[in-house]
Amino acid sequence: MAYDELFHRGINIIRGENGSGKSTIADFIFYGLGGEFDRWKDAARNCSAVRIEVETEHSILTLHRAVGSKQEPILVYYGSLEESLDKGIDDWQRVPIRRPPSGLDLSFTQIAFRAAGIPDAPNAANSNITMHQLLRLLYADQQTPPGKLFRFESFDTREIRETVGQLVIGVNGYDLYESLIKLREAKADYAEKDRLYKAAILSLPSPEGLTSVAILDTRLGELNTRKVRIANEIRNVDSIIEEDQAKEFVAERKVMRRRLQKLAGELQGSEQRLSDLEGEQGEINQFVEHLEQQLAALGAAENLSFRLGTIEFQYCPACLKPLSDKQAQHCIVCDEIIDEDKAKSKYFELKVDHELQIRESRQLLTMKAAEVERLQSEVRTLRRAYSSTMADFSSRYDVSNSPREAYLAERYKLLGGLEREAEYMEELRATLQRIDELSVQRSTLNDEIALLEAKIKRLEASYMARVAKAMNLVGTIGKRILTKDLKRQEAFENPTAFSVNFGDDAMLVDGKMNFAESSNVVLKNTAILSLLLAASYDADFWHPKFLLMDNIEDKGMEEKRSHNYQRILIEESKNAKFPHQIIFTTSMLDPTLEPSGLTVGPHYTRQMKTLANV
Repeated sequence: MAYDELFHRGINIIRGENGSGKSTIADFIFYGLGGEFDRWKDAARNCSAVRIEVETEHSILTLHRAVGSKQEPILVYYGSLEESLDKGIDDWQRVPIRRPPSGLDLSFTQIAFRAAGIPDAPNAANSNITMHQLLRLLYADQQTPPGKLFRFESFDTREIRETVGQLVIGVNGYDLYESLIKLREAKADYAEKDRLYKAAILSLPSPEGLTSVAILDTRLGELNTRKVRIANEIRNVDSIIEEDQAKEFVAERKVMRRRLQKLAGELQGSEQRLSDLEGEQGEINQFVEHLEQQLAALGAAENLSFRLGTIEFQYCPACLKPLSDKQAQHCIVCDEIIDEDKAKSKYFELKVDHELQIRESRQLLTMKAAEVERLQSEVRTLRRAYSSTMADFSSRYDVSNSPREAYLAERYKLLGGLEREAEYMEELRATLQRIDELSVQRSTLNDEIALLEAKIKRLEASYMARVAKAMNLVGTIGKRILTKDLKRQEAFENPTAFSVNFGDDAMLVDGKMNFAESSNVVLKNTAILSLLLAASYDADFWHPKFLLMDNIEDKGMEEKRSHNYQRILIEESKNAKFPHQIIFTTSMLDPTLEPSGLTVGPHYTRQMKTLANV
């Protein structure tokens, strides 16, 4: 074990000399939480893995990640680190850092976001924001220029930064982006359906009174009646015409009939498989409904469990006998130990499992629908083949010299004509049915487009109101912090405006940026701290309420100014409304903070570094 320390809520201070490995611990925390990092120092390369216990809004998770590449997957255990120590590989869930192309398996970002109560956030390119991109706004490292809001990386876009910023301040960008994507897809789908509808209309023959599926069905019924009558006449030819058949004629007819029977059997088999597959679709739909009901029931059960856990019974609900006082964290009735964190983790694990099953079942439904469409095409093909073979059967014996054969030839000719007309009717019926379906689909899509456009207008109005409220709070907090800084930068002494611009990757004071380097460090830390503190006052923020600062005294920061900012951090943290965690490193700790209980680990030196035994 190279490093093993317990962190707490609020302020956590890692202190030590320069070169003692403080930044290495910060990099490990960033990496263990899903950061894409591979610039390991020599001592760090000697470590095999990092394991972190994380407390979130909905669960306690233990994360295990081997020291390796940026895309190294993470092992997730739904429980505490202590519990995870004796668990086998089957008790861990291996997940990729980014969402896999199939979309079926969960990524670490999805698990972490759901555990923290953060929604998925697609950017303008419709690729979801990852935990790594969010951490870039939570980790202030020494490699990034202090004038930049986000942690530096070579591949970066304005769209990604804006989406991360919107997510953090609680803008419902997910609903807006999802609605915009759905609108774009609905319009494209409508254009395609409209094209197919017009093409189908143009493919119809000149008006023959066959303008609906119902009329075609009536005509097909009449054709079938005539076909049955002629077929009966053919079967009873020996009773109608004098028998004068050759053995060869009889043998050939038997072969042809067996072929017809085989085609009929194949057609019946395909129709049966089609019926069975449609039944399977219904069962899968029922299973999905069941899973969704179970998922809703899990949420209700978790909520009920939480509410019931706060009820204090004075009398036994069964016999009304007075109950004696129970110890804390024990059930008031049965005296069993209550492990709320473990229960929360189990509920979360079950909900993740149900959501995965629902996703897989819906994927299976899509596959079944494709198979149904394929079988429908196969049935139509077999029907045409059967009709063609029947016509061939008729024409094979069309030439004759006897009255009996002449009678058969005439009947087969009539039957062949009826078969061709019926086949034409079937194709025409399929076209009309397709036109009716396309008409309904166009109408449905048109209604969907209208609803989406109205929804987008509402979301855009809500978006603007939320941005104004959140950024006003961030600005107020930022100005307050800057005025507490030592009088080293005139613009900080009495600012009228403080703002952050996610897209421009910048922080501004009264519309200005790029101050003295040490002041840029103060400004950068004030910006990310203001975002966290705003989230600790406003529950509508989706900020994880976590901050990792490895640059508090970067760029020639004087000791007195660093001490002052450390005290600002502690004061603001104490006044915050919601639970949070701030970890910062320093080589010049304010001496008054040494006995404060806020430090983590000993004072590190070059002789006693953070990573031991490596």
